[in-house]
Order: sequence, then C-alpha cells, then structure tokens
Amino acid sequence: MKVQKKHFDEIFDFKGKWDVPSKCGLRILERNGKSVVVVTEIYQHNPGSSVTYAGGLLLEQICRTKGLDPENVIYIECNPDTGSRLSFYAEEYYRVDFSIENGKFVNPKYTQLSDDEIKELLYNED
Repeated sequence: MKVQKKHFDEIFDFKGKWDVPSKCGLRILERNGKSVVVVTEIYQHNPGSSVTYAGGLLLEQICRTKGLDPENVIYIECNPDTGSRLSFYAEEYYRVDFSIENGKFVNPKYTQLSDDEIKELLYNED
C-alpha cells in the first residue's frame, strides 16, 4: 500500500505513544489567518504509532517543531486512498478538535469532513 505524495509535503518524524519512533505525512497550509495542519497516515511505512493513536502527542510535537500557535491551528487527519478494495482503506478526512489542559491536547472530538469541506480547507487559497 503506497500512499501518494499528493497527500503530504514532508515525512514528519515524531515520538508516538511510549516514545516509539513514528512517522506521518505532513502538510501545513495558511488559510484565513489559521494554520491548517494535515497529518496523513502512511500505513506500513510508519514503524510506530498511527496518527489517530498518537493524536494530541503528535499535534503538540508539530506545534513545537514548526512554531505554530496551538490556539490558531485547524488539525486534520487523513486516511488516504491506497487503491485497496477494503473499505478500511477508503480515503477519509477528519477534523479533530482537542481541549487544551496544562499544555496538553486531550479529549479529541472527530468530525468527518465532506468533499466540499476538504476542498474549501485544502484547495481554496485566501
């Protein structure tokens, strides 16, 4: 299962659960004064935690490494299409909203995004 490069600009190395070395695809876009952070699951090319399992840990590391203001981030998880016939691998995007407690991202709330919402966030420039 190869994930197409169209889903991300770089491979981001992060510490997953229990500090396990992990990887994801990463794209950061500026839209309407906000940073849209898109993390993409890269399946078997990731030796550690999935983007969903790492969630808040991953967002903390991205904000710290890239110098982003956590209060000004829209965080999106992408499960890209891999060409598999299994529905588990169908392309889906989720906006994840976290509460921030003691500098940690907790209590994630997932909202699946429609095709129109994805186009608006990822492809319409300011």
